[in-house]
Amino acid sequence: MNAFLTTHRLHLTPLSPIHIGCGEDFEPTNYVIDDDVLYGFDPSRATLSDVQRGKLLDAANRASLLGLQRFFREHAAVFKPHAQVLIPVSQGVASKYEQDIGRAVNQESNGNQVFNRFVIERASHTGAQGWPYLPGSSFKGCLRTAFLDELNQGQRVTRAEELDRRGNAKADAVERRLLGGDYATSPLRLIKVADFMPSREPQRRVLYAVNRKKKLVIKDGRELQPKGIAARKESILEGQYRAFTSEVVLPSLDPHTEPKLTPTPGLRPRTLTPIVHATNRYHLARLRRELELLASRGLVNPAWQRSVEQLLAGELGRRIQAGQAMLVRLGRYGGAESKTLSGAGVAQIKIMQGQGMPPVFMDSTKTVWLAAEHETDQKHLLPFGWAVVEIDPEGELPELQAWCQQQSQGRPDMAQLRASFEAEKAAAARRKAELEAQAAARAAQAAAEQAAAEERARALQALSPNLRAIEAWRHQCEELLQKISGGNFRKKPPDAGRAGLYQDAARLAKTALEAADWTAPEKSALADVLEQYLPQVISPWDPKEQRKKLKFAALRGQS
Repeated sequence: MNAFLTTHRLHLTPLSPIHIGCGEDFEPTNYVIDDDVLYGFDPSRATLSDVQRGKLLDAANRASLLGLQRFFREHAAVFKPHAQVLIPVSQGVASKYEQDIGRAVNQESNGNQVFNRFVIERASHTGAQGWPYLPGSSFKGCLRTAFLDELNQGQRVTRAEELDRRGNAKADAVERRLLGGDYATSPLRLIKVADFMPSREPQRRVLYAVNRKKKLVIKDGRELQPKGIAARKESILEGQYRAFTSEVVLPSLDPHTEPKLTPTPGLRPRTLTPIVHATNRYHLARLRRELELLASRGLVNPAWQRSVEQLLAGELGRRIQAGQAMLVRLGRYGGAESKTLSGAGVAQIKIMQGQGMPPVFMDSTKTVWLAAEHETDQKHLLPFGWAVVEIDPEGELPELQAWCQQQSQGRPDMAQLRASFEAEKAAAARRKAELEAQAAARAAQAAAEQAAAEERARALQALSPNLRAIEAWRHQCEELLQKISGGNFRKKPPDAGRAGLYQDAARLAKTALEAADWTAPEKSALADVLEQYLPQVISPWDPKEQRKKLKFAALRGQS
């Protein structure tokens, strides 16, 4: 009796950079680039000083995107320790960031400033570490296209199918014809593919996706390039041996049950083998055509091209021919030709024309997207999306291993980079703790001073007016003594004609002796305070002379 389900273990090795987006972007308000590494963070986690917070609010209130870019770049050290993801970037991306971030790169005739928004498209990612993965739906779509192409055998679409496909993007008239229905009744729906998850931290880099013409176009003696700007993509790098794993499950349906579940049971693959061979026939032809085209234009990295051709001519190629491995193309920038059916007039690729002109439909595109280190690079580029998937591999594949090791040479050591980052993060945490402790100490001191001031105010209220006057003078002396101890103030001269502590002391002594409302204890208290503080705040100080001038004996009731 056959097993109800057949499961195959899949191991994926990227042959070229792969970008599968997730709808999220890095923007200059949630990342900084330092030393060719992107540090992505949640800005709300950072602790800003009052001055920094004021600058940020000012830029936000003015809706100044350039101001916001400059703020995060200038305060990179504040935000870096809170990074949740670290991604190496190409030298071209890093240098452009340093050159353009927070600066206007052009000015339009109406005075508006043109600047680089510096958006970086994120790859599909998962988990707390944000590691990229390859969605199973993307892989299954790749298998589906190849399987449909095998069934179609280059047959032209009918006029009705062509109109349907152009008029309704959701309808796929060709698939309905080939499979006898839509997805709900398609036999391919029974094939279940899990996401390709990383078995270790994937090597990735922010690269440029640049658009280049397939045919050389010369205008005014210069090569004409497609319009539009280069895009920045977080990309999984080539040369990572069996870095992603997945499973594919095929149901082994009972012959009596199968017709009820699949209206076209004859089309349902009973094993993975026919899909594997269809996939390889489809993609091998396209890879060879693409390499030939790119080589003729001098766009592709020749060393990479030769190494891939050698791989396909060796043991990997033999496993592909035997159906033990698949050549696939994944991601948005794999090109429309890798997602359409073969044959003249079969593909209906929508080509946008100039402004105001209707689109045209062709069986091939006029341009190709390529991965680049620099946005202006014309040579040494790589196509996007190529990978090899091994099916239930037994043992290693030394040639592929060696190729991966060669491709990955010179890449940043992420373990070392993370160790360095964690050290910086720990140091930043210590600095933050110290600042918080200092702030707490200042707050505690301010609270103690406030409490002392309030206690002093309550004590003053309980005193007589004369004693309050004595206490007020004594408090001024205490304040001056603190300033003198700080080294920025000196003692005052004993000059009764100059406003200050000495003049106030002389006035208090005279008033105490002449006014009728001063009691003997109050006069004696004044003499004690004057004799205690004046030598500390007045210079030069002659005790005998000053006792006589200020009449300390009379204040104390002595003859």
